[in-house]
Formats: sequence, C-alpha cells, structure tokens
Amino acid sequence: MPIIVKKNKGESKDDIIGKFRRLCLEEDITEEVRKRTSYVKPSEKRYALKKIIVWRDKCRRKAKSSRRHDAR
Repeated sequence: MPIIVKKNKGESKDDIIGKFRRLCLEEDITEEVRKRTSYVKPSEKRYALKKIIVWRDKCRRKAKSSRRHDAR
C-alpha cells in the first residue's frame, strides 16, 4: 500500500518530510527494504531465530519468577 502524505494548511516542507519519515518507521519499510536487498545465509537466519527464542524464554522465566514473589 502506498504512503500518501498530504499537505495541510500552514505546514512546511520539513513538517511533511517528518510525517513521511514517521509513517515509514511505523510501517517498518526501511527494515523490509534492508531485508530484501541483501542476502542472508540460512545459517544466519537460524542463528537469529534461535537467539530470539532464547531471549523470549528468558523474559518468560523472569516474569514467572516475579509473579511468584508477588503472591506471597
């Protein structure tokens, strides 16, 4: 879907560029372009996925242990 930024009355060019940048950041467009332009080896993908899984597990354990202390 294209990003369209319309100029409102009293807005400068810098304001419009700022709106466009914010919309691009919200939609993660720059990250998607970066992913599509460069090749990532399958082993690097697996490593990154494993790293994310370990991080989530660590966060879940930390949250679980904090819940136990609150209950006492």
